[in-house]
Amino acid sequence: MSDQQHRQRTTTILFWAAFCLLCAASLIPLWSVRIPPMQDIWQHLALVNVLHTYNDPGSIFPEFFMLPQTPKPNLLYYYGTHWLAFLTPTIEDANKVVLSIYVLTFPLGFLYFLRSFGKSRWLSFFSFPLIYNSMFSYGFVSFLLGMPILLVGVGAYRRFTAREGTDLDARSGVIAAVAMLLAFFTHAHIFLLLCFLCGILFLLHRDRGWGALLRLAPFAPGLVFFVPWFVVYFLEHTPSTTGMSFGSFDKFFGPTFYKPSQILGSFFFYVGDYFRGERDDALFVALILAAMTLLMLRSGPTIPPGERRKMRYYDLEILTLVLSLSALLLPQHIESQAIVSLRHVVFAVLFFFGWLGVENVPRRVAVPALVTVMGLHLAGVANLVSGFKSFEHEIGDYPALFERTDPGKRLLKITYNQESRVVNHGALWHMHFFYTILKNGVSDLQFAEYPHNPIQYRPGMVPPQTGVEFNKSPAWRYYDYVLLRKSSQPPLKTVEDRLEPIGETDDWTLYKVLDSPAARGPEVEPLAKPRRTDLDSAGTVIVPKVPKTEAGVLHATPLQRDGPRLPVGPRDLMRRRLGDGEPVRPAPGRPAGH
Repeated sequence: MSDQQHRQRTTTILFWAAFCLLCAASLIPLWSVRIPPMQDIWQHLALVNVLHTYNDPGSIFPEFFMLPQTPKPNLLYYYGTHWLAFLTPTIEDANKVVLSIYVLTFPLGFLYFLRSFGKSRWLSFFSFPLIYNSMFSYGFVSFLLGMPILLVGVGAYRRFTAREGTDLDARSGVIAAVAMLLAFFTHAHIFLLLCFLCGILFLLHRDRGWGALLRLAPFAPGLVFFVPWFVVYFLEHTPSTTGMSFGSFDKFFGPTFYKPSQILGSFFFYVGDYFRGERDDALFVALILAAMTLLMLRSGPTIPPGERRKMRYYDLEILTLVLSLSALLLPQHIESQAIVSLRHVVFAVLFFFGWLGVENVPRRVAVPALVTVMGLHLAGVANLVSGFKSFEHEIGDYPALFERTDPGKRLLKITYNQESRVVNHGALWHMHFFYTILKNGVSDLQFAEYPHNPIQYRPGMVPPQTGVEFNKSPAWRYYDYVLLRKSSQPPLKTVEDRLEPIGETDDWTLYKVLDSPAARGPEVEPLAKPRRTDLDSAGTVIVPKVPKTEAGVLHATPLQRDGPRLPVGPRDLMRRRLGDGEPVRPAPGRPAGH
């Protein structure tokens, strides 16, 4: 073995040893606590539990929910966690296994991405500090799982399309096609963004004739599923079973735009500003300084003499700029979907790290810079563990609140202030869904109202909303339990004789409602929110008549067939007619509508 081969082998061993060490360290924050501070994930996991226990004896979920009947986005997380839950002690453990898969595949996906663009593998260390990014703290779990898929998909398509003529790398084309297909079933936004970025690569590495057609082939499998779904829910404006939709195509789906100053001012918030303290901010600044050191010494791409299409040699830089512009120019929110273009900020930063130079940089600069990045990640891990522990102390023994509750009941959460004193994002917003996870009960599962969610409420079964002044509305009698936050507790004087405290932590009190649920009836107990709709056998939306109670609170009566009719559009494989579906089944030993 020559000295050069020996050095290369030693370098490879050092790289993979450091890479595996950082991967293992990255798992520590996730497994250091039972409940990591994440926003939306607990409602998603509650819906996974609906799927997982749907057919269990005594389950109330068939009364409330419909399982997916057609291909839809988000199925990968829901069914993947559901199947893993058969192999793990609890569904919480299955959820952590899924999140662990994301933690491990994120840097691996970026490594594949870098090598596809001819970049140094050592730059993959810049991805580790971004694992626990804003999408993680938001709890956008399906989007998280789609992030490594996007990195692999863009990388594979670049390998596939960068060759000349029709001499393409079939293996890379297959990987790109599978990534696009998986992206649809993971998250529709990831699929659209992946196709958008690959479309830019297609234009930069364009060819004519058969070469162009072959380069379009990887898009086909994913588009087979995406196009019908998009036509139904976006172009035809078809609502979910509760009447919620994405908005109309002619109005650009109800866009909301921020001022550029707002986006720039909150830039780090949409990258990874996890905690209210300043340590993660300082670590990110140090990471950017390390990146700028390597950026100053990078060498540009080598362009062959006489090359006319020079832009394709800057394809990674162009993708980065397009992603950055999309965060400014595309809507920040649309109807039924929050935080749209701002999700691109993490990818823009990650792609920017791919610009850096390592191989042509003096070792006396490159080695300290990379060691600094690895040290920053380990410091970030320590900061995450400390922050997660502080959050665990803040919530106390939260799951113990539900030990004295009966399974299969209904819970209402009331609080003026849902913010954590430790975490920047809404880590407390959806934690009351632990009642659904632990006791198979029902709370305000709003995600089941969204048209893009695979699990939907049955018509007429959406729990009512009462507002923080819940005691002024008879709708609260719908619920068996009321969960209140002590630090923002609304007045209970008028209803305290109907509530029995059964669980308590430092900041939360759980009450059992002594005389609820009352007998069904529009004057006491609404069956659904007023916006719900149904489809009749002719395929039209029926809007139920909604009377007002004496208190002025809107309540939906049991489904009425004499409301105004609104056209929906033609049926196809993506729309399931409710009239043709399975009837609402009462749980064994439980009357229908209980």
